[in-house]
Amino acid sequence: MNFMEKEKTKLCVMLARGGSKGVPGKNIQLMLGKPLIYYTIKAVQESGVFDRFILSTDSQEIADIAKGYGVEVPFLRPKELAQDDSSSLDGIEHALKWIEKNDKRYDYVQYIFPTLPLRTHEDIRGGIDLLIAKKADMVIGVSEANHLSCLINVLPDDHSMKGFIKPESWGKNRQQLAREYWINGAIYVGKWDIFYEKRPWYEQNTFAYIMPPERSIDIDLPIDFKLAELLLKEQEKSVILK
Repeated sequence: MNFMEKEKTKLCVMLARGGSKGVPGKNIQLMLGKPLIYYTIKAVQESGVFDRFILSTDSQEIADIAKGYGVEVPFLRPKELAQDDSSSLDGIEHALKWIEKNDKRYDYVQYIFPTLPLRTHEDIRGGIDLLIAKKADMVIGVSEANHLSCLINVLPDDHSMKGFIKPESWGKNRQQLAREYWINGAIYVGKWDIFYEKRPWYEQNTFAYIMPPERSIDIDLPIDFKLAELLLKEQEKSVILK
């Protein structure tokens, strides 16, 4: 980043609600002895790029744990914005409106979830560097898809597979098909007004920050938690060996 780019103000907002059906209490469930939220907090803090880092949560318990790691929790999110059917867009909009009213608008905003413990501070910095290099409105994290979209379809009530695979994809292997990516939820960084004044984000001047699958695990089910914990153990072993 050049001098002028360093002068741009940067805000990071982490969203972490208390409820979760897939993995109950997942944001503070212990992973290798530390609450899940710790790994994202650590990555954000080690990136060293933000002027302000706040947490938006409806849970006092999550708020207290985050404060213990040095995160600012200036408000508790209203319960109606933290239900199972609540949109994360409503959560970030509420946070930005609160910040604008009580502080100021920032040039860049990073909107982040605590459920991707293998995302690194390099990924966070990389997203911002790409945003600046591309003169983009927003950068969004993606990872190469494990499953080809041509092998995915809905099933009718009788489970017939007639027409399940498109004729143009039949008999082709992965190498013969276009490389596909999915939005992994790890990186959302962009200009302030993009977040709640210009939607959909993907139709703006938006670019993809590509991450490897092993850093893109999002904790949604118990098996995701186990896999992430296993990979973190492997990381710890490699650091000790070095």
